[in-house]
Amino acid sequence: IRYAYDKYGVENTCVITRSNKSATMYNKFIRQQIHFREDEIEAGDFLMVVKNNYDWLPLDSKAGFLANGEYLEVMRVNDTDQEMYGRRFADLTFRLVDYPGHPLFEAKVVLDTLHSNSPALTQEEYREMQDAAMLRYLEEAENREEQMLLANADEHLRALQVKYAYALTCHKSQGGQW
Repeated sequence: IRYAYDKYGVENTCVITRSNKSATMYNKFIRQQIHFREDEIEAGDFLMVVKNNYDWLPLDSKAGFLANGEYLEVMRVNDTDQEMYGRRFADLTFRLVDYPGHPLFEAKVVLDTLHSNSPALTQEEYREMQDAAMLRYLEEAENREEQMLLANADEHLRALQVKYAYALTCHKSQGGQW
């Protein structure tokens, strides 16, 4: 891996594996032993979007939206100490790896997906978040429709789901540059 990083760069090197569990283990190993990363998320980390997201890029962005499989580089960690709806979140500043010259952008991410052995939050996990948000907005809203509008605008529910991008499953690599 070190040879490949030296010869081709971190952006052009990836471990391909057969399961999400082994990808999670490889990512942990690579971050700790190769990149010497100690914090959960740091500037310079490479992440991959694991669920399409239409909320964080401006409407006139060249990329259009953040697609499943999109590569991001963390440029700045703004805040990592957030908990809401039973999940942990961080505010990060990113660079879109595949769009040179694209302006940096900020987004909220779900930290729990970084270490998950599933491809992204499961439907059940996301539904639990939605239910918690609906309860939160129950008192603020005058009716069910307004409650849903408030919940749908919640930045924690719209947060990016990401994973480290040093090791991917063969399934995930099929749709991307690998």
